Amino acid sequence: MSGWRLPLALFAVVATTYLATISADPSPDVYSADFAAAHIARTGDPVPDISEFPALDDNIIRETWIVETADGREAIGRAPGVIAASVPAYFVMRPDGLSAIPGGVTAALLTAGSVTLLFLTLRRRAGTRLALVAAGLLGLGTPMWSVAADGMWPHTLTAFGIVGMAWAASRDDDAWWQWWVVGLFGGVVLWGRLHAALICAVVGVGVALARRRPAVAVRVGLASGAMLGLMSVWTRWMYGSWDPSSGYRSGDFTGGVADRLTDWVNFSGFWVAPDRGLLIWTPVLLVMAVPLARAWRGLPDWSRALLVGGVLYLLAQGLLVRFSGGDAFYGYRTSLELVVCATPALALSAGEMRRVARALFVPAALLQLALIAPGAITDNLGLPVAEVWHENAFVGGALHRPVVTLVPAGAVLLLGLMMLVVDRRVGRSLPSAPAESAEVRSPGLP
Repeated sequence: MSGWRLPLALFAVVATTYLATISADPSPDVYSADFAAAHIARTGDPVPDISEFPALDDNIIRETWIVETADGREAIGRAPGVIAASVPAYFVMRPDGLSAIPGGVTAALLTAGSVTLLFLTLRRRAGTRLALVAAGLLGLGTPMWSVAADGMWPHTLTAFGIVGMAWAASRDDDAWWQWWVVGLFGGVVLWGRLHAALICAVVGVGVALARRRPAVAVRVGLASGAMLGLMSVWTRWMYGSWDPSSGYRSGDFTGGVADRLTDWVNFSGFWVAPDRGLLIWTPVLLVMAVPLARAWRGLPDWSRALLVGGVLYLLAQGLLVRFSGGDAFYGYRTSLELVVCATPALALSAGEMRRVARALFVPAALLQLALIAPGAITDNLGLPVAEVWHENAFVGGALHRPVVTLVPAGAVLLLGLMMLVVDRRVGRSLPSAPAESAEVRSPGLP
């Protein structure tokens, strides 16, 4: 397959997988946004009657999802994007009663779009086979499947925007629209999480400095600034305030910054907490660390800027939120943006893998797929916040719910092994686009 047939096939396969596994009973974080989106689609009114949603109205921490409008009414407090993005699906599908399905469908399609855009981005630079490996591993071997595609989380939008920025920035034709589009995708990122605008800023400024072209930063800034302006229009309509952070009680996040500056437990939790740590669920990051260091100077400037932006964003996350990210999800979520930001640079570093990294990559990748699948396919395997330093959801599921945990994990592992065997036999039959510089080979593949 060539041209657009392979990307369309990839989108179809990933979207079908996601649509088959969306959650009908997601976290209140997701359900509350769905409730608001459904109300807007049905009535055109941005402020629903909270009493119509007993699961939220009777919740002992209901204030987590409720903010007060300028005229004193209670409204759903979520990032603008997670509400706005689902409104078309609720308008078209018109579910009877309260349903999370239209929001889940939106999340599944957006996340499948993210995976496909990543494939298109990397195919130009590294060839088809490596692009498929990277896109498949991000899409099915990380919480992109168990979180972003499961329901309308902020990460659904931030991931789509980050990959869109990479796709636009990676173009070599220097089209007039290139950096405007980077800024527009950066605007999508901040509609998902306002402080994720940091990623967009680092990409715009970083590339402008690397190329000595201030116009790059100006175009990215103007386009993303326009999206910020639209965000303020939304919050003015929904909450009666031009403040783009009106969907949250900002003091809940900024009030603890001073204490979190030295909260090393919180910072380390993003990386090594047994149930929320990046390195626990995504061991490929460890495998690729040394190849990334070797390849760093030769990587495209946009991929380096994107990774730096992701690291700085995670540091900002550590100051603003707890690493655990709450309950009712599987894997990690507050650090998912870093993984998405890092993926292009990691994939383009594959040419610097030596014997040890090549030997470890395939087992680590298959392990990731097996770890994520049970919680993506089955609801309610996630752990509560109180247990994230002491337990792991996969291990707990294997011990206490072995059928719903080990059967999906084994099936995905077997499928991955079969695909690896087929790839080895077929060899280089897939069409490949030449890499930009030195040959970048699919890790672990002949």
